[in-house]
Amino acid sequence: MEQLRNAAKKVHESRFFPLLVFGLLGLIALSSLILNNTLILSYDTIFHFNRFYDTAEQIRNGSYNYFQMNYGFLQTGRIVNALYGPVVAYIGGFVLLLSYNWIVFEIVSSMLVMLVAAFSMYWLCKVNGVSRDYSILMGSLYMIGSSVFVWVINQQFTGVGAAVMPVFFIGITLMLQKLRIPVLGVSVGMAVLIQTHVVSSLIAFGASLPIIIVSLVLTKEKWKMIKDGLIAIVLTLALTFNVWGVMISIFRHNFLIPTFPETSMQLFTVSLHGESIQSVVKPMELLIFLYVIYYVITRWKKLNYVVKTLGCVAFGFLVLSTNIVPWTRLQVEFPKLTTLVQFPKRFAVVPFILFFLLLGMILTNDKHALTLKPLHYPSRAFTYAMLFFVFALNMEANFQAINLGVSQTIAMKQNNDSVIPVNHAFSYNKKYNRTYLQDLESPNKSYLVNDILKTTPDYLPTTQAVNEDNYASVHPYLNNHRQLIKHNFKIKGGYTKKVNKDGSLTVTWYNHHSKTRRFRVTVVKYSATKLVLNGKKIKPARLSQVGAVTVKAKPGKNVLTVSYRTGLGMDVIFLVTTLIWVGVFGYVIVRKFKNKKSNQ
Repeated sequence: MEQLRNAAKKVHESRFFPLLVFGLLGLIALSSLILNNTLILSYDTIFHFNRFYDTAEQIRNGSYNYFQMNYGFLQTGRIVNALYGPVVAYIGGFVLLLSYNWIVFEIVSSMLVMLVAAFSMYWLCKVNGVSRDYSILMGSLYMIGSSVFVWVINQQFTGVGAAVMPVFFIGITLMLQKLRIPVLGVSVGMAVLIQTHVVSSLIAFGASLPIIIVSLVLTKEKWKMIKDGLIAIVLTLALTFNVWGVMISIFRHNFLIPTFPETSMQLFTVSLHGESIQSVVKPMELLIFLYVIYYVITRWKKLNYVVKTLGCVAFGFLVLSTNIVPWTRLQVEFPKLTTLVQFPKRFAVVPFILFFLLLGMILTNDKHALTLKPLHYPSRAFTYAMLFFVFALNMEANFQAINLGVSQTIAMKQNNDSVIPVNHAFSYNKKYNRTYLQDLESPNKSYLVNDILKTTPDYLPTTQAVNEDNYASVHPYLNNHRQLIKHNFKIKGGYTKKVNKDGSLTVTWYNHHSKTRRFRVTVVKYSATKLVLNGKKIKPARLSQVGAVTVKAKPGKNVLTVSYRTGLGMDVIFLVTTLIWVGVFGYVIVRKFKNKKSNQ
């Protein structure tokens, strides 16, 4: 028994113990997917699968194009990844390349997202003085928490943003503690977030503003903090030059279709209705939030400014995410909110991070917190029992959500006439004489992205400015389906598409008429897109409302080459971004080496 106890102690004290805990927890959370050999098709699955498929094929074939989607989205040459987490897109593509099929990819990517979430929260807690055991517990709660788990059950990319957001708050909370800005920590944390998910970075920045103000008010070295803040901003911009530089270039010269305006923002808030308490903030998570709020309020005078500040920010963003805020009235007064914010529930990621962090801090520093002292319960045992109870109920809610998705996918695999559980999605597998079973389980990943298509029109070029007022009249979803998906099957013989080594796309088709005819080709054109038809550079005869090009095709075989002209400016952008990241990594390595040498 003593040997067993010593072995357990060694494992517990091992530096790999957190990884062991998080890994086992991840396997348990994903057990339904693993045991049923299936995946979940949900709201955004097809959209992100196309993104990752494109980068995977770029890596596999060595034909890189940072801008054009030459493999995904039916090879339309549209821009997605350059405007939506480009670095993560290539990481996801590499993981897909190593995965046997889409099922393996979804399981592995979900595990990776949860592990990143767990370790980022664990690291945040450790930096803020939370004990090792409570840091592991907070990391465990966060990785299966609703803000991260939406990636597993819905493939919503806000879950990936939530997984890395605690990294940003490491630098921000250090600033609050020491009243000076850790330039490298804040800059790298924000840069990682921007490279992952821009919307999440905006939310995190909004949450950091009141913390920055408090720090600036309390510090005695105000000018130094302002100077360090400006340096951090410049460094962050340099580390993300490839994101905002590309955005400016593309948005400046094109009209792009934005994300759809959510006309009922009030429905997508933290509330007590079914969808909210199942996947946005579950009851036991809300109980943690309320406990921390109660603790901070009742002990306000005894708490330090760090806990007070983080508690106020967490509470403020929790309120913002709820239907307490009159979102219906606000969206009428400020229509831009319907596309910029879309879903107020997104603000809930900040309470998840800060309330879990505060819970860890409270349990570490107050032995009487979360106990039943009058009943003489052992403090630590009762606390762990309570947390395990919360953890178990959260896991049960996650199991229910996963099992619902699994049952829908299993039904699809068993019956090829099943309805796809995804809005704005269409199935074309019967045109290729394939089944859903083949789409999901085949090692040929092109089956799924070519057979099950979602008509997401985000970032497609258009001929006019599209906003919340005229979005419906442009019919982006309908036109995308008609002009870029369905139209592939309308012409005799169809379009044959091939990706070239230089990253350009060649489209071949036949004009079976004896005269020159106009053909709408299922590729799109941005201002920097170059079109070469039968060896001659051309301008399209017409552009549709979703950027589909119409060209004059000669009788017989026609060859259209589509490429994206980046120019010297883009080369400078990518070079600067790469050099700055290399410089930062080099600086960190040199500094660690010097510190290690000085400590010897």
